[in-house]
Amino acid sequence: MKSKSFIVALLAISTLGLTTSCEDMFDIESTRVVYDHELNSTSDSTYTTLGVLQCLRKVADRYVILGEVRGDMIEINEHTKTSLRNLANFNFEEDNEYLNVRDYYAIINNCNYALANMDDSLAINNQLVMMDEYVAFLGIRAWTYLQLAINHGTVPFYTEPITTMGDLDKEQEMLDVKGIAERLIPELLQYLDVELPTFVSTRNGYPVLRLVVADLYLWSGNYAEAVKYYGDYLTKNKKFICSPTGVSFNFPGMLSLGGSYSKWNGEKGKDSEVTPVSSETYGVTGKSDVGGYENLAYILNAGGIGSELPGFFLSGDNTHYLNLSTYWSELSEQQNVFFLSADGKTFKSSVKEGAAVGDMRNLRYINNRIDETNDGESYTTFSKFGGGHVNIYRRSITYLRYAEAMNALALEMNTRGKELNDSTVLADSRTLANNAFYLLKDAYQVFFPKGSKERALVEEDYEKEMQQYFIGVHARGCGDVYNDSVYYVLTPAAISKRLGVADSLVAFCDTIRYIDELIIDELALESTLEGNRFGDLIRFSKRRQAWGDENYQDFLAKRVASRAGAESFDASDSLYVKLSTSEKYWYLPLK
Repeated sequence: MKSKSFIVALLAISTLGLTTSCEDMFDIESTRVVYDHELNSTSDSTYTTLGVLQCLRKVADRYVILGEVRGDMIEINEHTKTSLRNLANFNFEEDNEYLNVRDYYAIINNCNYALANMDDSLAINNQLVMMDEYVAFLGIRAWTYLQLAINHGTVPFYTEPITTMGDLDKEQEMLDVKGIAERLIPELLQYLDVELPTFVSTRNGYPVLRLVVADLYLWSGNYAEAVKYYGDYLTKNKKFICSPTGVSFNFPGMLSLGGSYSKWNGEKGKDSEVTPVSSETYGVTGKSDVGGYENLAYILNAGGIGSELPGFFLSGDNTHYLNLSTYWSELSEQQNVFFLSADGKTFKSSVKEGAAVGDMRNLRYINNRIDETNDGESYTTFSKFGGGHVNIYRRSITYLRYAEAMNALALEMNTRGKELNDSTVLADSRTLANNAFYLLKDAYQVFFPKGSKERALVEEDYEKEMQQYFIGVHARGCGDVYNDSVYYVLTPAAISKRLGVADSLVAFCDTIRYIDELIIDELALESTLEGNRFGDLIRFSKRRQAWGDENYQDFLAKRVASRAGAESFDASDSLYVKLSTSEKYWYLPLK
């Protein structure tokens, strides 16, 4: 790290509070220092919160760039600018603009100042009127520290504001994600049910506190607590009521996933009629429905700060910087699509019928491209980021992280059950793994398990309706997958095919690894270009290390080195050698 230069720079960034004009409030390059007042009025807290949200906007592009350009879903081309090319090749040159952590610490320092000076006891009519902003700062700070730890490994950690040069003389703690989780979670747990502010027109403009806690537990390897907090958010959420059309009762607290999902008509070849998930239900990054059904939290494009992302994938002269990778296309095309006839008697799959369909989320992205001609050249453009907002939490990603945590906990419990010779613990581990799989295939089985009172309410008259509202995440790209009994299944044959283990040798630990492989694929298919991918690869790889896999680096390295397609992978490739032999390349330097 270059001494403390990025922290020193914070002293030139104003805390955006009451004494700042509206124009200055959105100028975080201001050199005026205004760490000079108590935040003891609602207008103080409002101005300060808006300022911090604007600081958050400054890192929105980097959230996507750092998470995707180093991953396996993106390929560079001849037009890619040097800073992005170097990131993609894991060459972290001194002057790369995407490596500067100053903006992240500007968020943290402003949050620290607000939390230290805000009068959170101020009450009007017995209502704590600043508590919602106070909790928003806690969530933003925790989310920002998590991003720093994901990208940089070990980072300077402090919770007191730096307002003078003398503050820099204090010893800095250097913490990884586990240390950050241990320091921040106890305070976050006190405020999980506090409603966030609405003065930016929506509460979705802030990280979801309960999901930040769940993510911190997931990243730090505390899978039992991660399962608890993802599960609570999805099943005991006071903000949501599942009330499907045609059902005469509702289910308070349940966060459904479906309502609309991919469909295929069962026909072969080019005449196949395929319908990706509707935009009304499946909001993606940057579209006009951001903050709607699908999106749980996003970085708002406040103040009109421009985003680089549309230009990286969308250009009028075919000179965009980044392409979706061949590996991503291959993964999409490998997926089987499932169909059940209207009479409910005929089941088909795209493999069985010979239709070249593939995962229909691929089609959704293609539908967001525009064919154009320039000087006689035909090409396609990519318009996912047209709206300028960046998602940080979605329903489907929460389902997938819940599945990941359950699957990891299943292996822990299996090990414990064997050590204790406890049949109950062993049975619970298998239930967890089964539920992790069914969150991908048919979440109805997880949220309405056989024998439950919820299942009894729906199974006679409303099962079909509820199944479509609690689809598995995989159905978003592969249709009526819950009807499949051949391909997307937990059988020794399916597991041995994926893992290369003989059918007769498949053990429960192999089932766990198989489900993990399905989840990492599903994360790629579902959250393409949303900023999560390289972090996901690190998290899954490090878990394999904890499982005792001596070649855990290969999980990440081989995928990244296969961007140009699985058949192009070369073990002597310099990128593979880098990533498989030294974890130092997995993390960015602090600059």
